[in-house]
Amino acid sequence: MGWEIRLTDLERGGQTARSFAHGTVRIGRHTDNELVLKHNQVSRLHLTLSKEGDRYFAEDSSRNGSFLKQGEQWTRLAGKTELKLPAVIRLADWSARIEYQVDEEWDKSVIIPAGHLVKRTEAILVFDLCESSRIANQNDHMAFHLKQRLMQICDPVLAEHSMRFLKGTGDGFLATFPSGAKALGAALEIEKRLTLRNARTANEPIHYRIALHCGETWGISTGGQDIHGNDVNITFRIEGVQREAFPDDVVAFPRMDRLMCSQAALAEIGAQGALPDGVAPIELGSATLKGIQDPVTLYWLKTG
Repeated sequence: MGWEIRLTDLERGGQTARSFAHGTVRIGRHTDNELVLKHNQVSRLHLTLSKEGDRYFAEDSSRNGSFLKQGEQWTRLAGKTELKLPAVIRLADWSARIEYQVDEEWDKSVIIPAGHLVKRTEAILVFDLCESSRIANQNDHMAFHLKQRLMQICDPVLAEHSMRFLKGTGDGFLATFPSGAKALGAALEIEKRLTLRNARTANEPIHYRIALHCGETWGISTGGQDIHGNDVNITFRIEGVQREAFPDDVVAFPRMDRLMCSQAALAEIGAQGALPDGVAPIELGSATLKGIQDPVTLYWLKTG
């Protein structure tokens, strides 16, 4: 399992949840850190979290300090400090709730009672970094750089659009939002920033597929480390959909660098107002998605 860090932007109110399997997690402004925070009050290496046996530590190495919440008081960390988890630490404009999830043996035949699950109706966004396997085969360092750069671009956008949940998927992420409009706003801003990034760099472009859907999600209330449900599965299938999923001829749509949307998501977005200027929904028809019983009507949200 590993470190679970939920960042709250104290200025804008957004939240970001990140998971790290490393025993040590470095937090700071420099891109070599596992968790990168861009702020003039964050040092290049600001804070280091470490696990030593059954004990957990935070070591501050910053100029402006990190502050541990103890009761109602904030105490500035001095050097290496043992943590009692969960712990809350403030650095610059962020508050970080820190936990560590330990792998446990459990009886997989036991069904979790419904009372321990959290059910929500929300907007679901799935992002996939395309061609990552090809890039990793040619240059592991470049593949790692692209994934790091991707999250540096996406993290603040997701927070700005009131993201509820975030989970890395290796080559992308799953995020949820309180409304379809928020999810669409995040998707469009990510597209915009990736297009700008690709135009300005000599490195490999970041190619992507984004899918939007609205429906029910189920999370485990004793920590909420994951979400499940048929609508989550549908969103992942929408992300990877290709021409073969449609029984009839459809408008040609791109294999990557695209934003796909279910009819359910488009209806929910429409109920909250008109689509943003420059976004044209192109109906593709009903797609048969692997592992999904009923066909799903899809739209390509063409931009630009």
